Amino acid sequence: MRSAVGAAIAAVGLVTTIVGTFLPWLKSGSTTRDSYEVLSLRDLAGLDGVAGTVVTSVWVGLTPLAMVTIALYVFRFPRFAGCVCILFGTIGGTVALVATVQGDSKGALVGISTSGPVTTLAGAVLTIVGAITVLTSTRRSAVRTSGGNP
Repeated sequence: MRSAVGAAIAAVGLVTTIVGTFLPWLKSGSTTRDSYEVLSLRDLAGLDGVAGTVVTSVWVGLTPLAMVTIALYVFRFPRFAGCVCILFGTIGGTVALVATVQGDSKGALVGISTSGPVTTLAGAVLTIVGAITVLTSTRRSAVRTSGGNP
């Protein structure tokens, strides 16, 4: 039962994290941009080489990874899904935490909009909490059969 509750919490966290990536992350005047639109500006930030490609690939890969992880829970691979959730939550949560800490720059022409990062961070935390619940509830133990070696 505890494993099912953990899987449900992790699934809600996965979906919340992905929803957060589509919310505003950057504001410029009256225009807001989600995290994917911000990634398209990576050349301006000096991430135009291999680093930019890796960052973009990892961030864009979070959505398919979330769907695969939910499928792993559905098809009863909770321990593997829990490990993937830890990785997923760490990546998404770290990026969201950095953006959240930068805060909402009121009055600035260009600044961070906190709705996307805060939602993504909350989802990442839920994902990790659910994964830890799953990983600590599905313990395997050796079964001793009668007549075997002591």
